[in-house]
Amino acid sequence: MREIKLMIFGVVILLLAGGGIASLALRGALTTNMGDQPSIKPQEHPFEPPPASVPLGKWEKTLSREEAGKVLRNPVPPTLASLQSGQRLYEVYCALCHGSEGKGGGPVAAKFVPPPDITISFFQQRPDGFLYETIRSGGPLMPGQGESLSPKERWDIVNYVRDLQRK
Repeated sequence: MREIKLMIFGVVILLLAGGGIASLALRGALTTNMGDQPSIKPQEHPFEPPPASVPLGKWEKTLSREEAGKVLRNPVPPTLASLQSGQRLYEVYCALCHGSEGKGGGPVAAKFVPPPDITISFFQQRPDGFLYETIRSGGPLMPGQGESLSPKERWDIVNYVRDLQRK
């Protein structure tokens, strides 16, 4: 009789423990707390800091491409090291759409609206700041690369694009 009581007690303990674990698992699966919190979704721009606040890191103010063309000046001279870095980064981030020559014939271009030829005079006449802001924040159909590239890397790409335009 004692063995039967111990066995029933063990079964009850197992059922309670299993039920508790199952309820915890179901509770976690049925809540949406993680989805309801404020967060930055993929391909979204991060929030700008509140006005009159002092950023802790290196925060760049978002500018329009035209405004950036008037305000920003290229601080990176087009040295051989900058051009080599820009070429390497261009091949990773830009050539998929714009092609290795900048003419817009990259392998991804066939799947979307073809990107423009960045070697034409229209883009040659644009200031470096315009190109920098386009790389950082994107264009009408182009995604921005601001989260992926440091400011120096973006300027290296601008230097390389200018070199492509001269060829």
